[in-house]
Amino acid sequence: MSTIYIIILLVLILCFIFRDIIFKVLKGEKSNFYKSKKVTTQEYNICEPEGRNILIDILDTDVKILGDENIKDIFIQTSYLVDEFFYDISHDQKTIKIIRNNKENFKEIGNCGRVLIKVPINKMLNDIEIYDITSHELKIECGNGALRLDSSRVKSINLSKSNGDVYLSHICGDSIDLDIKNGNGDFVDVHTERVHVNVSNGDFIYANADENYKIGDLKVNVDNGKKKLKVNY
Repeated sequence: MSTIYIIILLVLILCFIFRDIIFKVLKGEKSNFYKSKKVTTQEYNICEPEGRNILIDILDTDVKILGDENIKDIFIQTSYLVDEFFYDISHDQKTIKIIRNNKENFKEIGNCGRVLIKVPINKMLNDIEIYDITSHELKIECGNGALRLDSSRVKSINLSKSNGDVYLSHICGDSIDLDIKNGNGDFVDVHTERVHVNVSNGDFIYANADENYKIGDLKVNVDNGKKKLKVNY
């Protein structure tokens, strides 16, 4: 048997052995590390939440921020792969920071982190700032303070605010649901197929620089305030 036939045979054998991995790569899928590696969960309680900012810079992570009437402190729960990365939690009198320590391997690992934050409903927070995340879900349901989300890819965004402005800029995803009782909404270069917005008291502005991008399902309701849309829909 000639050398070329032996090489072809070996290639075919290797393709058969690693066929599942090859199919996943061709489909653009990432391995589910939750099934194969150890995941750890850490919990933190931060006292005196009044007037604090929350800064989140965690890349490929699903985030939930929820209001809770039964707690007095800010509760943070993080889940991550032990051997791949961790979240650095730090805070002072002004700001709570949640930062991923390793930002170089997130493309290979895939969506494999979870952050849950519970805040007291009756406490007045300052800003919540979230930058540069790529995740399946972002869910925020809390009472007070402004929210800023910038430079992120999130499949599903669900935001509910009682008091405070919401700023979204340079966002890509599938759907956004926004409900504001008292505050303004400001979207700049937000590219999603579905956008549903309800503002009870406040203004809403939505502007995209790319006039060719068309939003398939846009519904905006503003009860007491002004609505300004500069998007294609």
